[in-house]
Amino acid sequence: MNWGLHQLLKEEIGSLSRLPELSKVIHYLKEREKEGGGFSFAPELYPDIEDTYYSIRTFQMLRVEVNRDKTVNYLKSINWGDVGFPRAIYMLVYLHLFLNIDFPPPLTLLLQRDWTRFQALDAQYFSDEVQKLRNEPLHSLHSLSYFQFHLKDNLQTLRKKVSILLNHGIDFNQQEIIIWVQLCQNGDGGFGFYPETTSYMENTYCALEILSKLNSYPTQLDLCRKYILGCQTKSGGFGRAPSSFPFIESTFHAVMGLFFLEKMESKGQ
Repeated sequence: MNWGLHQLLKEEIGSLSRLPELSKVIHYLKEREKEGGGFSFAPELYPDIEDTYYSIRTFQMLRVEVNRDKTVNYLKSINWGDVGFPRAIYMLVYLHLFLNIDFPPPLTLLLQRDWTRFQALDAQYFSDEVQKLRNEPLHSLHSLSYFQFHLKDNLQTLRKKVSILLNHGIDFNQQEIIIWVQLCQNGDGGFGFYPETTSYMENTYCALEILSKLNSYPTQLDLCRKYILGCQTKSGGFGRAPSSFPFIESTFHAVMGLFFLEKMESKGQ
């Protein structure tokens, strides 16, 4: 396996599979794998790149063996004419490296494109992530102004900015960001896009990743775990909020969020 991907998996895989709530996640995901490979959050839909990526990542965290042949079969069916944005390219790079299969020519061509024509933050963030997976030098930043913290940032934007700044060894006011992220936590334990906005799973995941990278934690850690577990549905998957429809991406966010909380508690002990 590629060394960059090996390191990422080593950092992510914890002991979460012992939680009874997460055994239901395994069932939820396996029910959404298509006979011909790939995953989709609804039975009537075709498999797609994002659901397949998030399913594989979640299985890895829960130490569940992936059906390699079925996933390889799905990747062979990709319509490369529909692939163009850095996010999808990164996901496909991850899947090919995880399965230890060669990049097909269309993916190689996509990796050679100039990503600066996309929104600067996404272009730099996913470029960094691809380079880390491939264990190759990062592409230099064109301008620092895009990546500085602003109060207009939401947690999803800030997650990418913090990652870029840390990747490139750029000094920034970490305490200011920690305090702002902690202020985004609500009384239900989840996090909003900004302080005093409604909690959603994707924001909770982003907040926990930021705080983990900055060696900090939520002010209400136990309540945060309660919020995440409260978003699980009868199917075993997680929704964006309590009593909402489950999605594979939200399920990944929930499992990853629980993993971050476990790491934070371990450091505290």
